[in-house]
Amino acid sequence: MAEALAHTRSLPDLLTKLFRDVSELFRKEGELIRSEMQDKINQLQMGVGKIAAGAIVLLVSLIVLTQALVVAVANLITALGSSAAENSSADIVVANTGWASLIVGAVFAAVGAFLVRSGTTDLNVENLAPDRTTLQVRRDAELAREQIR
Repeated sequence: MAEALAHTRSLPDLLTKLFRDVSELFRKEGELIRSEMQDKINQLQMGVGKIAAGAIVLLVSLIVLTQALVVAVANLITALGSSAAENSSADIVVANTGWASLIVGAVFAAVGAFLVRSGTTDLNVENLAPDRTTLQVRRDAELAREQIR
């Protein structure tokens, strides 16, 4: 039936339909690429945000780890200046503060490193390519080649 309908149409009608279909295809492809590029821009913004957050957390980690180092040096100076028998409860609190600072700094460093790594992965060029649009255009080209044969 489709062949019978195609034979009854004139060449101008067929060309008009072809141009209409092609323009509709280009319009849909344009919408697809705009949508996909907006998604990629959002991914890019999230990646930059993650890197910035990770850098801030790493800076806080550096500060906390520096505090742990200061406490360790203070403990060392205290230990060198007094004998082991003179240790007081204040020395134990300072030592616990040092360990707590070290643990918190290490956790912050791990979180910061994770955020930076995740952000750089989001910014990877391969992740920013418009994959769906490329695949759809490839399919459309293959379909057009098959229709021409």
